[in-house]
Amino acid sequence: MSNTYIILSETKYSALPSSWTVEFFDLSYDNAFTKLVALETLKDNDDKVYYIINKKHLWSKTTDVKLDNVNIKEIKKESTLF
Repeated sequence: MSNTYIILSETKYSALPSSWTVEFFDLSYDNAFTKLVALETLKDNDDKVYYIINKKHLWSKTTDVKLDNVNIKEIKKESTLF
């Protein structure tokens, strides 16, 4: 399976939190880089930043699944304390 990439854009505001948008998804690296260059070239707002992200890094577990389960249980336990 080949890696697929997404392009995210972040718009930064001075008084509000940043706004995130998915511009493109399921791209090969070459296509993602080509689209990123085009977006950067056509950009008219300096407050907008584009990112290329490999989708295999999204929603992935660490290599130690037991450690993930412990962290999830601890988070749930801590959230019920309040």
